[in-house]
Amino acid sequence: MNPRLLLGAIVLLAAGCSATVSATPTLAPAATATPKLTTAPPTEAPKPTGTRATAQPTQPATAPPTAAPTPTAAPTPTAGSPIIIEGDVVTIDPAALAPLFYAPPVDGSSDPFYHIHTTPEVDGFFLSIEAYTVYGPQWTGQLGTFDIDCTAAGTGICVHFDPDGPGPALDLGADFAVTGQITFSLLGEDAFDVTLEGVTFSDGTVIPGPLNLASD
Repeated sequence: MNPRLLLGAIVLLAAGCSATVSATPTLAPAATATPKLTTAPPTEAPKPTGTRATAQPTQPATAPPTAAPTPTAAPTPTAGSPIIIEGDVVTIDPAALAPLFYAPPVDGSSDPFYHIHTTPEVDGFFLSIEAYTVYGPQWTGQLGTFDIDCTAAGTGICVHFDPDGPGPALDLGADFAVTGQITFSLLGEDAFDVTLEGVTFSDGTVIPGPLNLASD
């Protein structure tokens, strides 16, 4: 074969191959698939499952100082109100009381005593003095000032007090543990004059007095 013809054939063959290669489309790189989430992302912060305790304000170690209370005078009963009770202190206005009951010892009684008391249905409370003349050797019926001591070894003078009379409260002197003093100025067949001072009951109730009880 003529060498020139062989060279031309080679050139034509190379050109055809080049055209074939250039005609082949170039593939775009495959898009990378995005992996799917198996669970949806949280839309808000998770809530605690327990109940949260609310913090309380801290109290100061010591309370702030307060001004000392100003002493006040003892209450004065008003007309129509024979008794005032403030805490443990009892104030009685004898002028506002209904007529008091009075009975001297009964002749021939084995346990004679002087008996003086208020009228609970009218006065709203019951205050009673039972002064036995043979129960306690330290008092046998004489005038003067004596201890309230409702015992067989004492004076035999007893005081009872029911602060609400016919109400539910009980007699504070039912335990016979009352202390204080009583002054007998008059003890007659139908007249009396006695004064109570510092009458104190076992629960702390006090009738400070002086409380004068006398017949009209």
